[in-house]
Amino acid sequence: MSKFRLTLARRRGEQIAFQHGFDRFPVNPFSIAENEDILVEAKEPGVEGVSGCIVFNDDGVGIIYATDIRSEGFRRFTVAHELGHYFLDGHPEEILKTAPVHFSRAGFTQGDSSIEVEADHFASGLLMPSRLVRESLYTASVGLSGIRCLAQDAECSLTASAIRAAECAPYPMAVIVSRGEHVAYGFLSESFKKLGRLRFLRKGDLLPETATRTFNRSPANVRDRRETCEETTAERWFAGPQVALDEEIVGLGRYGFTLTVLTAENLTEDLGEEEDEEQKLVESWTPKFAYGR
Repeated sequence: MSKFRLTLARRRGEQIAFQHGFDRFPVNPFSIAENEDILVEAKEPGVEGVSGCIVFNDDGVGIIYATDIRSEGFRRFTVAHELGHYFLDGHPEEILKTAPVHFSRAGFTQGDSSIEVEADHFASGLLMPSRLVRESLYTASVGLSGIRCLAQDAECSLTASAIRAAECAPYPMAVIVSRGEHVAYGFLSESFKKLGRLRFLRKGDLLPETATRTFNRSPANVRDRRETCEETTAERWFAGPQVALDEEIVGLGRYGFTLTVLTAENLTEDLGEEEDEEQKLVESWTPKFAYGR
């Protein structure tokens, strides 16, 4: 899955948000579904781990989200994810190759299906458009505190907000989600990548010997959503330079994951609103694509 395709999916989500009149937080995916005559219902999941599904039939389109999802932010993300399957070019056709019903596990946890990853990135763009995210981050504290402000503004989960913050942060930021001793996924801001030569962490990689790995050795830390903050370096995490970082760690509860945010106050820089080269490339290509919906 190319980064370019994921960027296109995020931008498509942003386009849909603004087309439906959302130029400030929060973006309401339920309202967008209603505007598109898509029925949204909450039901028992039936299948363990399933967050929602989208149904294409002769009567129209329906979205179902699982009632066992306690987080309102994750419910919103699930509905936004299913909207991605509706709005993204080629998704309905891909789904209808096998069945009119498609089940999802939204939340950046499944990297094997290209349409699921694209739908996650669509959802993040829909609920947290880049401009609104940057505005929130510019006025908030660096690190986990700023991410919490974004989550509150956007009415999104802490994890989704952290990922989006890393994608848009005007300062170096790394976000790692882990489970036990292993990396689930990670995101680095563009300015973090410029700190020096870094070894990127991949899904399934063993966590380096850090405060996060120590934190995860106690299941209660994760289950009870405990938090801690330690000092670390880019060298320890990414075999990079000896750049000092704050390692903020929070357990994510019953799902068993841990969120780690790596930032440093002294590394903040005002990058303005200028888009990076990839964003400019996407803008130049976007008008050539016919989305069809």
